Amino acid sequence: MTGEAEIWYTRIEGQNDGGKKLAENVGKKHDFSQASLAAITTNLITAGLGTGILSLPWATAGASLLPSMLMTAAVMALNGATVMIIIRAGERWKAFDLGALLGNLPGRCSPAAQAFCNTLTWVSVFLCLVGYVVVITDALESLLTANFAGSATRAILLTVSAMCVLPVCFLDQRHLTYSSSLSIAINVYIFIVVAALIAQEGTAPGICMAGAGTGLVTLFSTLMQCGILQMCVLPMYEELKGRNIRRFQRAVIIAFSFLTLLFCAFSGLAYLKYGPGVSSNVLNDFPNDTMGNMARIGMAIVVLAVYPIILKSMTAPIHHWEERHYSGPLWRAQSSTVIIVALSAVCASFAGRLGTVQALNGALQVSAFIAVAPGLTGLFLLGRRGPLWRGTMLGLVVLGAVASALGLVYTSNDVDSVAERCVWQA
Repeated sequence: MTGEAEIWYTRIEGQNDGGKKLAENVGKKHDFSQASLAAITTNLITAGLGTGILSLPWATAGASLLPSMLMTAAVMALNGATVMIIIRAGERWKAFDLGALLGNLPGRCSPAAQAFCNTLTWVSVFLCLVGYVVVITDALESLLTANFAGSATRAILLTVSAMCVLPVCFLDQRHLTYSSSLSIAINVYIFIVVAALIAQEGTAPGICMAGAGTGLVTLFSTLMQCGILQMCVLPMYEELKGRNIRRFQRAVIIAFSFLTLLFCAFSGLAYLKYGPGVSSNVLNDFPNDTMGNMARIGMAIVVLAVYPIILKSMTAPIHHWEERHYSGPLWRAQSSTVIIVALSAVCASFAGRLGTVQALNGALQVSAFIAVAPGLTGLFLLGRRGPLWRGTMLGLVVLGAVASALGLVYTSNDVDSVAERCVWQA
């Protein structure tokens, strides 16, 4: 039995059979599934490279260029800070999924916060997974259309997409680093494609460098869709080799710094290339040539890599519950993975416009993962009682609630609004 398994064992009241099973399962897991700091950093970056980045140029068009750069930096810094609040509390309470952590809140606050965040995790993460299946299916469809006379029906392509995703969902953080590294390289390639198109064809007219409008709210929600990883980080932290807060903080700083630079560069260049009329899925604006088709197929590979990382935030509570109560194969958690993948493929057939769906999802996520989870965690689970700290955490809750409410109302990029209030047009 490993040292960590012994700690778990002694913390189970009465050291009963259930506690022994949990200790043995945790020990086995950490013997074989630990991931290096580089692997965790790579997976953190990849978790932010889902479909959200495809809608950032569209959201930037409604916010103007310079304000969108400033907001990107602010939103990513906010997400990095709230991630570390959750990690510090998770280490202190030895809770490695968000629901389990919130279960330590005092009094009636605990079940309400736990139910709210668990529900929002499942809803928002599931919407992300649906979007990923849509992107994979669209890429397969464009590939078939470009290279074959006939094309498969949408239902067949959705099924193939789900079958491609499923095997990857059973990999641990250590093995996901390979697909994550490929995902990062593909995103850099897509950025290079946009830069090359600008070099060949120039920029679009009507670019607003600085302005104001309701599109700023949509940009905030879309950035949150990209940057909110709070529901994923505790399962990652649990698998970190030589686990400690300082090591994981290093990964967070590197990952969020990289994502900030990539988001600013990609959304800015794509907006300059396609102008106010940029699509909510910028890949739809790419040329139908080899370079454009490679970008679409590449993004399908990206979301194939992101899918299992995001999925783990849904299955981690089931996995931990099963560890506590059963020994042997964790078939319940494995079955839930299969069911979720199948349902995401079914629901993908009803998905609407990508940008609007992602703005709505980002607004929903803010209420749970910026306001409730880190705010209440900081207030009650870190042992800090100073007035400045408490005021900051209460401000976080209020900010998240207000931003979420506004995000549910303003879901369009509203480019006409920012055009009317543009103070600096290129």
